[in-house]
Amino acid sequence: MKLSKSVRTVIAAIAVAVLSFTASADTTREVTFTVSPKMSCANCEKKIKTNLRFEKGVKKINTSIPAQKVNITYNPEKTSEESLVKALKKIGYDATVVKAAKNSEASSSAVKSAKNK
Repeated sequence: MKLSKSVRTVIAAIAVAVLSFTASADTTREVTFTVSPKMSCANCEKKIKTNLRFEKGVKKINTSIPAQKVNITYNPEKTSEESLVKALKKIGYDATVVKAAKNSEASSSAVKSAKNK
């Protein structure tokens, strides 16, 4: 069975899209910051999340008042830890990196620790 040229073109385009999506999924990184002044209420968390979501490349933001941590998943091709620190500074927070890792590294270490239990 022969496929027409347009069908082959569509199939090739879909294959390229799937491959590029898969490749870009591996390029996210995760960084955890502590901030000063400390977050003391839901409004502090909201201020951070509301302002950082507009930074290019930011995929996900988690905050924790009890742990005093801000965890950000981002695309390193679009932003950097330094840019995120500057963004936090703009809204009145000094940020210090606690932990940084590629998502693939973080998930593989989680799998290793689960296997060791």
